[in-house]
Amino acid sequence: MKWLLNLLILFLPVLSFAQLSLPPAVKLTDSALYTAVKDQAMSPTCWVFGTNSLFESDLIKQYDLRLNLSEMFIARHAYIDKAVKYIESGGKTYCAGGGQFRDVLRVVNRYGMMTEAAYSGNLNANRGHDHAALDTAMKYHLRKRLDQGKKRLDEKDIRQLNDTLDKYLGPVPPAFMFGGKIYSPQIFAKEVIRFDDDYVELMSFANLPYYEKSLFDDKFNWAGDSVYNIPLSDLLMLVDTALANGWSVGWEGDVTENGFNHFGGYASLGNVAVNTDAKRLEEFKAESTERDHMLHLVGIGRDEGGKKWYYLKNSWGTWLSQHKGFLFMDESYFTLKTLILMVNKKSLPLSLRQKLKLFPSDK
Repeated sequence: MKWLLNLLILFLPVLSFAQLSLPPAVKLTDSALYTAVKDQAMSPTCWVFGTNSLFESDLIKQYDLRLNLSEMFIARHAYIDKAVKYIESGGKTYCAGGGQFRDVLRVVNRYGMMTEAAYSGNLNANRGHDHAALDTAMKYHLRKRLDQGKKRLDEKDIRQLNDTLDKYLGPVPPAFMFGGKIYSPQIFAKEVIRFDDDYVELMSFANLPYYEKSLFDDKFNWAGDSVYNIPLSDLLMLVDTALANGWSVGWEGDVTENGFNHFGGYASLGNVAVNTDAKRLEEFKAESTERDHMLHLVGIGRDEGGKKWYYLKNSWGTWLSQHKGFLFMDESYFTLKTLILMVNKKSLPLSLRQKLKLFPSDK
């Protein structure tokens, strides 16, 4: 992800925002429960903040369990996985601080999960996350190994990378206390989080076969993961269905548009018609729609004129934000600039589950 995005947006001249009109009052019609807004600060980790926020919301819905999950536990394990692949690929795959939904699930399944109280990954509690030095150090280590002609990372290499992560994020404790019981990260994920294979990612591109998995071809997909492709009408329907039933949705798309206003708390393309499949594909191929941020979709509403707005939770803190870290996104922006959604399989409409042959567990 573009790790300087927050800083650039926050320091754009205030005058530029005066030219953008705020949306009218929006009344939420459907919403999900959610946890407090966090701040990724100067770290390229929106992908884990957004995904963890989705998990936290779903844990409330399913188990009435309110948790503050550790973002940095996920981020550091994902960094190692990306580093291994980077060396094996001869430096051709992405290896930096950014990531994607699937990276979080991969870490949870392989390494487990911890609470924020057990591992914050922030050695200076008086300051926010700042990964500039960490990202530089990791890049140096990996470039050095490529220059040495290495084709794989050995145990010594992995240990040195972990030493670097320890230096900037702090060492990960082997176990931690939760609810009066001691857990390892793996047992915590298995017994408390209980994800199994609950989540699915979906996209909509008219040039790919529908109701099948296809490769999402961009640099952040370092592991070559495939995503279910569905018609745009189904993509919009699943969001409506999920929120109507109290499920939230992970959102990934483009926030580097003139109509995305963090200060004002809204994203809007103005009074334009909802864009077509062809327009979405055209803008993605031309890279005018980019994959650069993750948000957590927690509500849907309409304004006084009947226009539809989506209500999303950001990870840029609550300061200098009209809606304290939340924003309203109009239907045109959502339709054109959404790239990937992630949801719990239980939230999918039955008709879509059947077409995708996805059936959640009965836990």
